[in-house]
Amino acid sequence: MEEKTEIAPRDKKPRHTALLVFACVLLLTVVTVLCLGGKGSGIALPTGSGTPAEQVEQNGYRRTNASITVDNVQQVIASMSRPEAYTASVTNTLYWSGSWETIYAMQYVRDGVCLTGYFDTEGNVERYQAIKGDQYYAWRNGGTVQYTGAAGVVSADDMSMIPTYETVVQEEKDRILAAGERTVNGEACIYVTVSDSQTGYSLTYWVSAVSGLLVQADYNRGTELVRSVVIDNIQQEEPSEGFFLLPDGTSLLADDTAA
Repeated sequence: MEEKTEIAPRDKKPRHTALLVFACVLLLTVVTVLCLGGKGSGIALPTGSGTPAEQVEQNGYRRTNASITVDNVQQVIASMSRPEAYTASVTNTLYWSGSWETIYAMQYVRDGVCLTGYFDTEGNVERYQAIKGDQYYAWRNGGTVQYTGAAGVVSADDMSMIPTYETVVQEEKDRILAAGERTVNGEACIYVTVSDSQTGYSLTYWVSAVSGLLVQADYNRGTELVRSVVIDNIQQEEPSEGFFLLPDGTSLLADDTAA
């Protein structure tokens, strides 16, 4: 997989332009399916027109106070940490010209392993992908063939199609347009908007101050919403060990998992 290309004339990669990474992840998924065999041609994307009902309300955000600002939000984000074990559902919706496409997934995290299960259009888990250290794994649900390789530059967040909010800490301060606190569905969250003047895109993160996990991220081009990521149904218990079994019976949780 190729390195992410530099867009802005700075040394750092503008992570908030991670639409490129998202496209690469989709491409990697298609390649994986071809490697595993079968009749599938990649993730099945439910397609529609207009705005899907669940996205009409952007989760009813309510400003609480101004104690988080553009001046201190990077320090606050740096002080946060994610739980070591949790389960969450991930909904990715892409918008263009009045149409939309959605990918649904479940993320399982424990013992340093991140497993993502992708759903088909009928709501069944179609395939799994996992990151453990520097290793990448993929297999079809119920299949007998598995793919194992080096993860390379692909991270666990990339596999789950989630922008890594911790990258805000490395951003140039003049790229941070807004920051503050909001209540999202009754939960205290920190929000921060980062822009890239070279591309015209901006990315707003909403991070739970309770769990330390991203709960939503919106990509905009100007005033147009082009991609929305929603992470919900978060359960902070260890997922069952059974989720982490490869087709050959090996557990991803074992220290001696075959590379």
